[in-house]
Amino acid sequence: MQPPNVKHLLIDDKNGVRYRVLAYRKLTREEVLMAVRHYKSQRKGKKPKKGTIITIVTVIGYNT
Repeated sequence: MQPPNVKHLLIDDKNGVRYRVLAYRKLTREEVLMAVRHYKSQRKGKKPKKGTIITIVTVIGYNT
Protein backbone atom coordinates (compact mmCIF):
# COMPACT_ATOMS: atom_id res chain seq x y z
CA MET A 1 0.00 0.00 0.00
CA GLN A 2 1.47 3.32 -1.09
CA PRO A 3 1.29 6.26 1.33
CA PRO A 4 -1.07 9.13 0.40
CA ASN A 5 0.58 11.82 -1.69
CA VAL A 6 -2.05 14.55 -2.25
CA LYS A 7 -1.42 17.43 0.17
CA HIS A 8 -4.00 19.85 1.52
CA LEU A 9 -3.26 22.76 3.81
CA LEU A 10 -5.65 24.28 6.33
CA ILE A 11 -4.49 27.33 8.28
CA ASP A 12 -6.02 28.18 11.65
CA ASP A 13 -5.12 31.87 12.02
CA LYS A 14 -6.92 32.16 15.35
CA ASN A 15 -4.66 29.60 17.05
CA GLY A 16 -1.61 29.96 14.77
CA VAL A 17 -1.63 26.31 13.70
CA ARG A 18 -1.32 24.75 10.23
CA TYR A 19 -2.86 21.40 9.39
CA ARG A 20 -1.38 19.42 6.49
CA VAL A 21 -3.78 16.66 5.43
CA LEU A 22 -2.42 13.88 3.22
CA ALA A 23 -4.93 11.89 1.17
CA TYR A 24 -5.12 9.60 -1.85
CA ARG A 25 -7.14 12.08 -3.94
CA LYS A 26 -8.04 15.77 -4.02
CA LEU A 27 -10.42 16.41 -1.13
CA THR A 28 -13.25 18.86 -0.84
CA ARG A 29 -13.03 21.52 1.85
CA GLU A 30 -15.62 19.63 3.89
CA GLU A 31 -13.53 16.45 3.78
CA VAL A 32 -10.42 18.32 4.92
CA LEU A 33 -12.38 19.90 7.77
CA MET A 34 -13.77 16.48 8.71
CA ALA A 35 -10.24 15.05 8.92
CA VAL A 36 -9.09 17.96 11.11
CA ARG A 37 -12.16 17.67 13.36
CA HIS A 38 -11.54 13.96 13.78
CA TYR A 39 -7.90 14.64 14.71
CA LYS A 40 -8.95 17.30 17.23
CA SER A 41 -11.57 15.01 18.78
CA GLN A 42 -8.87 12.43 19.44
CA ARG A 43 -6.77 15.01 21.31
CA LYS A 44 -9.52 15.54 23.93
CA GLY A 45 -9.25 19.33 24.10
CA LYS A 46 -5.44 19.63 24.17
CA LYS A 47 -4.50 22.63 22.06
CA PRO A 48 -1.31 22.58 19.96
CA LYS A 49 1.28 25.31 20.42
CA LYS A 50 1.28 28.33 18.12
CA GLY A 51 3.39 27.86 15.00
CA THR A 52 2.90 24.09 14.95
CA ILE A 53 2.42 22.24 11.68
CA ILE A 54 0.34 19.11 12.21
CA THR A 55 0.37 16.38 9.56
CA ILE A 56 -2.75 14.23 9.33
CA VAL A 57 -2.66 11.11 7.17
CA THR A 58 -6.06 9.90 6.01
CA VAL A 59 -7.27 6.95 3.94
CA ILE A 60 -9.96 9.01 2.23
CA GLY A 61 -9.88 8.18 -1.46
CA TYR A 62 -7.99 4.93 -1.13
CA ASN A 63 -9.03 2.32 -3.67
CA THR A 64 -11.72 4.40 -5.37
